[in-house]
Amino acid sequence: MKRIYILLSLVVLLAGCRQRKDIVILFDNDVHCAVSMYPLMASLRDSALSHTPNVAVVSAGDFAQGDLLGSLSQGEYIVSIMNAVPYDVTTIGNHEFDYGIVQQNKLADRLTADVVCCNLSDTLGNLLYTPYSIKQYGDRKVAFVGAATPTTFTSATPTFFEDSLGNIIFDFHTDDSFELIQQSVDEARSKGADYVIVLSHLGDDSRIAKSTDMVAATRGIDVVLDGHSHHFLDLRLPNADGDTVMLLSTGSKGQRIGCLTIKTDGALVSSFCDPMTVAPKQSVADTVEHYVELARKSVSAVVGYCAVNLIDRDEDGNRIIRMSETNLSDFVADALRYVTGAQIGVIHGGSLRSSVFKGDITMAEIISLLPFNNHLAKVSMTGQQLLDAMEVAVADYPEESGDFHICSGLRYTIDPSVPSSVVYDKDQLFVSVGATRRIVKMEVEDPKTHKYKPIDLNATYTIGGLDYTLLQKGAAGMYRYSTPLPCEPMKDTEVVLSYIKHLGDTIPAFLYGNEKGQVRFAVVKK
Repeated sequence: MKRIYILLSLVVLLAGCRQRKDIVILFDNDVHCAVSMYPLMASLRDSALSHTPNVAVVSAGDFAQGDLLGSLSQGEYIVSIMNAVPYDVTTIGNHEFDYGIVQQNKLADRLTADVVCCNLSDTLGNLLYTPYSIKQYGDRKVAFVGAATPTTFTSATPTFFEDSLGNIIFDFHTDDSFELIQQSVDEARSKGADYVIVLSHLGDDSRIAKSTDMVAATRGIDVVLDGHSHHFLDLRLPNADGDTVMLLSTGSKGQRIGCLTIKTDGALVSSFCDPMTVAPKQSVADTVEHYVELARKSVSAVVGYCAVNLIDRDEDGNRIIRMSETNLSDFVADALRYVTGAQIGVIHGGSLRSSVFKGDITMAEIISLLPFNNHLAKVSMTGQQLLDAMEVAVADYPEESGDFHICSGLRYTIDPSVPSSVVYDKDQLFVSVGATRRIVKMEVEDPKTHKYKPIDLNATYTIGGLDYTLLQKGAAGMYRYSTPLPCEPMKDTEVVLSYIKHLGDTIPAFLYGNEKGQVRFAVVKK
């Protein structure tokens, strides 16, 4: 009788295996409001469902910000479009917090997808979101664990995570994110998860807690779907036990749509789709067009004329504004200096998100250029404090960095062969500069003679810029030792409009005709 029971059990098990269907997981990361991708994702979802009922659509974050639709609605238009696809699980990217943590929580509530993140808590250790979500597909369970980059604290706006007294009240777990990820993986396994997939917004090149290090430090993870670094990844890496983990990432802006297939025999297969080869799903395309039209109506007005192309990227699409001077960064720095009346205007490359092309300028272009809803700010600093702060701006040179600065009324030269000695605290905020310095020359423009002279380390200078960097500890808190000054409450877009009007409604070629700028930043050549 016992033998018959065992045989029957085997027959049932084998029959179940034969009835299994593939599990298909479609994924993206860092779409940054490239909404034309979503009808294509929906089409791929429908196609997969025609072959298997086991389909999930997931995101590794950074979807709510990056273009006009995100800025105008503070991410709400994007969430409505994602719900139309629909998505099943998403984690949160650092740019989901660009509209503040209250708005991020509102976006999370509006998403029909499960929002997962295991390393964002209050200071008592209470998680803001569920750490993982387990989905049942036939007789198999797949767990999706979410992880945000600890650099969110500085790459978003640090004051969003503080109370009115400046006390930090939220924790991205800079020092123990990997432990929290491991804890979530273990819990998911204990609840019967056959596969564990981490939706990671860590990035493979982050200064801290990068995805490749996370793979090496953990066990029990099958696949990491990564975001944040905007890289295309299709890697196989060893974990802490020497087992192979897939590390996958689609790039950014909907360049690719990823597909992870869990075959009936348990094999994991990765592939990537060029969205241009897919016919869009019409109902989702209609949803996209609805929100695009709402945005178009509100921002179609012409606000000026540009006699040249103001660039943020080179011909190959590299974001050179994050590592070198361009006429666009010169223009915005000049605008901030003009409107604040400060001696020096400063702008970081990470705030400038699109070029301004020759011809009529619409409000839509201005918002696309400055999509973060930052405001004007003004501070004072000694020459020594400013010199120290600018070391942060070039700490990563020649690597791309959103903290890289171009100034108005100030020019500087660096020697990149000198190692950066910038000291950061545990939250990656600027503390001090060590024994070596990359900046070998810094000069400030005399407002009377318009000639440049060496910076006076003991003098006090006024600085005009954005509240994100000057007041809210953005750009690694490089201006944290400055003194705030009264400033007109203007949005960054209004600052640019005011400066265009000052220029006679035309951005002239004689000021900004050289795409490489006016030599405000130079590098020692050896």
